[in-house]
Amino acid sequence: MKKYYYFLLVSVLFLTAWISCDVDHGLYPIRYMIKGKVRFLRGNAPANTDRIEVYAIKEFPPQDYQNFLYTGESGALDYTLGNEIDYEVQVDPTQYDAIVLLWKEKGYNIDLTGLIGIHTTLEQYPLPVSVKVSKEQPIADSVDIFSDWNKVTKDASISGNIFYSGKWPEPEDTELLLVVVYNKKPTDENTLLFFENIDYTQPLFVKSSSYRLLVSSGKYDYIVIFWVGKDISALTDIIEIGFYQSPDNPGEPGTVDLRAGGEAKNIDINVDFSKIEFP
Repeated sequence: MKKYYYFLLVSVLFLTAWISCDVDHGLYPIRYMIKGKVRFLRGNAPANTDRIEVYAIKEFPPQDYQNFLYTGESGALDYTLGNEIDYEVQVDPTQYDAIVLLWKEKGYNIDLTGLIGIHTTLEQYPLPVSVKVSKEQPIADSVDIFSDWNKVTKDASISGNIFYSGKWPEPEDTELLLVVVYNKKPTDENTLLFFENIDYTQPLFVKSSSYRLLVSSGKYDYIVIFWVGKDISALTDIIEIGFYQSPDNPGEPGTVDLRAGGEAKNIDINVDFSKIEFP
């Protein structure tokens, strides 16, 4: 008799827990999912590739590029399949600021410095497009990620710190920051939007931060940080807020010249918000 009551109690507890889960018309648990294709536009996987994974990120940019908040990951994808790879990520019902593809180098942890692909559109590139999953739409399909192996097939790096002074723009006006390394200073819209070397991961509303970008060996004449507002109508509306200045000629852009295997460190940028006019 005691065994019977014990079995009955366990059955009731199990049934109660099952009913309390998200269900579809009282029959089956809902599976929330984001799925699509990873599309590689250029390049090939470097020899030091450990794996690639898709992450659904709730807050982008994160306050810490190493400890970013996500609720779903695809697991390792087989990058030997070619330039198009199907992926699925099981998630919670909420909105995701960015769906990204991260590259992990052998011997290193995976983090946002290995971002090689992002879900976006032609109109929004290179900014991420958010994705929402809900009970009404439990599966977000065709969430394609445009990726570029050339972002990690680099043979040199540039790193430094960014120091902020003055009052930041209001949070409701600020979307993210972009650190961009150009071979030449942009002179028109086409060269401005040619983001060959870009860092999306800078935290907002801080006193300082650091960056490190993998680049190809060569000469770089303009290392700059842009502010991106939430209500911009076109990417040309991004605002330059600081650039690396020449140590010998302050106020003028500094130049970095790198050989293969070279590392340019302490390429610092100072931002003074009091001198910048925002919309």
